[in-house]
Order: sequence, then structure tokens, then C-alpha cells
Amino acid sequence: MPFRIMGPALHATRSAAVIILCLVSCGCGLAYKNRLSRDGFIVYTNDGQDFLEKTGDQIETIYDSLAEVFEIPKPFPWTTRIFLDGQAEGVLDYSYNPDLLGYYVPFLRMIRIDSRAAASNLVSDLDQVLLHEIAHHFLVSELPGISGKCWLNEGLAGNLEVGVIEKDRAEFPLLNPVLLKIAQREITENKNRPLLAELLQSDWKDFHNEETREMNYALSWSIVYHLLSNEFPATLSLKEKINRIHFMDKTEISALENGWRKNILGLDLVAELNRLARLAVPEKKMTSAWAIKELCKVRGADVRRSLGALVKLFGDRCPQVREEAYISFLRLIASNPQAPFLEPEQTAKALTRLQAIIADSEASPLLRARLVANLERHRALRNDWVPLLVDTLEDSRPIVRAAAASALSKMAAKPTIVSPAFWTSAPTSKRNEEISEWKKWLVDRARR
Repeated sequence: MPFRIMGPALHATRSAAVIILCLVSCGCGLAYKNRLSRDGFIVYTNDGQDFLEKTGDQIETIYDSLAEVFEIPKPFPWTTRIFLDGQAEGVLDYSYNPDLLGYYVPFLRMIRIDSRAAASNLVSDLDQVLLHEIAHHFLVSELPGISGKCWLNEGLAGNLEVGVIEKDRAEFPLLNPVLLKIAQREITENKNRPLLAELLQSDWKDFHNEETREMNYALSWSIVYHLLSNEFPATLSLKEKINRIHFMDKTEISALENGWRKNILGLDLVAELNRLARLAVPEKKMTSAWAIKELCKVRGADVRRSLGALVKLFGDRCPQVREEAYISFLRLIASNPQAPFLEPEQTAKALTRLQAIIADSEASPLLRARLVANLERHRALRNDWVPLLVDTLEDSRPIVRAAAASALSKMAAKPTIVSPAFWTSAPTSKRNEEISEWKKWLVDRARR
């Protein structure tokens, strides 16, 4: 009885939300201060013009990259409206994003992004949400009937959202570290339950059930990842693989349950990221950099192994790999203060190497500045860095001096001039006054 009562109510609420969305979207462009129109989309926002232009460029890059994947000629045959604002209260999730940072309404060709929530974490979060929702638009536009396959729509978006995209170039690692961990947990906890059959049969309401939604997102990503990575010839393009999955029969996919479970449970995140990091081919250069950055995000029991993997990458033949490994190593020990104590000898050698690079006036100024900038987060051994950073204030490279001042302002209990303009263009005499104060402060600190 309760289900029969709630069913019509839910349907009425959902219908009302759709009507509201239709009415609002018809004229909502007028309510935004700024708009930008490009081939295939129009962006609306109340944020400034700089934010609009930057985000518009990123959206255009995503459109171009997905157009290449799906082989869609330009100009695009449709125009999507993309609204960048806070999440509206009471709006049903007609996309497939578990955190409601964004949603896509297919029949309106409308995307809304909660840009404030995404940007409050990391800039890359906004890029990932944009890619996720725009991927839904391309999938719905190119694969007839996919809106009725929640598992496939969300699974493909979960694979595509980890794409590494730059102007005129895109790579899709497919590996989604967050969803992998959730999928492994759910598969382990449901050993005797036919997960794939249930997932493939779920309708919109079942898929988005509050109690199982997180599991459904993760399992959807995992079965699509398994299919893309293991069930088709490597020679097929991504588009060809996606098309094959779209036309596969449910029973055919359900029959893969055992192989899928074994593959996902056997996927070691650190080992796989380490493998991707070492891909020494030009067409996987961005994937390699992405994997190195992901290695610094691991937590728990994986920290020790990730630390070891990053330190080994210090010896890679590729300068770009080494440099990304340096940065990720610093970020890993910054977010895991226990890491240096897990591998004290290995960590000490790595830190000594980084200190030598910072002190080397012949090394790349940009690399040195990046290393110093990432010391701002470092707390585990902060006293070891302060004398080096004070010396670095006298460096001949303005970008390095400015980075050192910024790091010192966060690592030492002494007020300092942080303005990059001061350290890049102020008279030498003025800078020397500030440096003298720092040296005196170091002497006083040593006497305490």
C-alpha cells in the first residue's frame, strides 16, 4: 500500500519538476548577466567575463574532443544551453551525477552546472563535471535509446569524465579511481548476488534509489570499463567500442558476470596508475601525466606503495615524467603526514634530491618554482625547508624568488612580503632589506 501511494506522488513531483524546468529554461537566459555563444552551445553565467571566456574555451575544447571521438562533423547539428550557477533547490536529478553538481535534460538540450560547488574543491572538479554532463549530451544525441539505459548512459559518462583534454588533443584513460574503489567494495560485499542482471534491468527510479544509487554509478562504470578494456579488439576505435556495447543484448552482458567480477576485483589501483604513468609513447603523454597526479591522491594502505612508485619515477628517462613525479611526491606527503615515517630512508633521499634541485641555479626555473610552490602545503618536515627558502629569496630568477616568498609566508611564523611584483621587479636594495630581516630571524630562531 505505501508503494502505491508514493508512486503517483513521485510521478506528479517529477512531472512538475519537468514543467518547471521547461518554463524556466525558455526564458532563463534573460536572467543571467553574461552569455557566450560558440558552435554547438551557449553558456550563461552571472560570474565575470574572464570566468565566462575561460570556461567557454574549456567547453569548446571538450566539444571538439568528443566530436572527434564520435566523428561528428562541424558545424554541430544542435545547440546546447549550458547554465553555470548554484544548484536549484527542489529540482529532480534528470542527469546521472550522484553529487548533483550538474545535470543534463535531454529533451531540452540543457545542462546546468553548480559551478560554485565544483570550484570550491578544485578547478579540475569543474572541468570533470563539465566533461561528464557534456558527455551525456553527446551520448544521447548519437546513441538512440540510450536515455532508457541508465547503466550505459552513466557508465559511459563515468569512463569519459576522466578524459585528459587540451586544445587539439584528448586522451581517455577510462580508469576512474573513485568509482573503482566503490565497485570493488560492492562486488566484495555482494558475492552471491547477480549484480549485472539487476543493474541492466533497473529503470530510472530503481537506478536513482537513494540507498543503491552510489553502487549503481560505480557498477555501471565498472562494467563499461571492463567491456571497453577487455572484450573488444584493441584495434577498434573508442567510438566503435561504444557502438558495440550499445547494441549488445542484456543477456550477453549478464553472462560476463564472473569475468567482470574477477577483472574489477583484480585491478590494483596503484599498480595500474604506475603502469599508465610509465607509458612511453607520445600518444599517451597526457595519460601518463594524469596517472602520476592520481598517484598522490591515494589514501590508507595504498600510500606506502604510491610513495614508492613515485620515488622510482624520479629516475625515469623522460624529463616530464620526472618533474610530475616530483610534484606528486610532495603533494602525497603533504596530505599524508605519516608517509615520511612509513619509508624514512626512501623519503629522506627523495627530499634531499628535491632540495638539491631547488638550490641548483642551472635547473629549470619553472620546475624550481613549481617545487617551491608545492612546499606551501608541506608540514611534516617544514623546518628543514625554511633556511633553503630564505636563501632562495636571493635567486637570480624572479619566478623562483616569488615562489619562495609565498611558501615562507605559509611555513614560517614571520610576516613577509608576499606580493609577486615585489620579488620580481622591486629594487634590489628593497629586496635585500627584506632578506636581511629573514636572516636575522633565522639566527634568532636558532638561539631559542
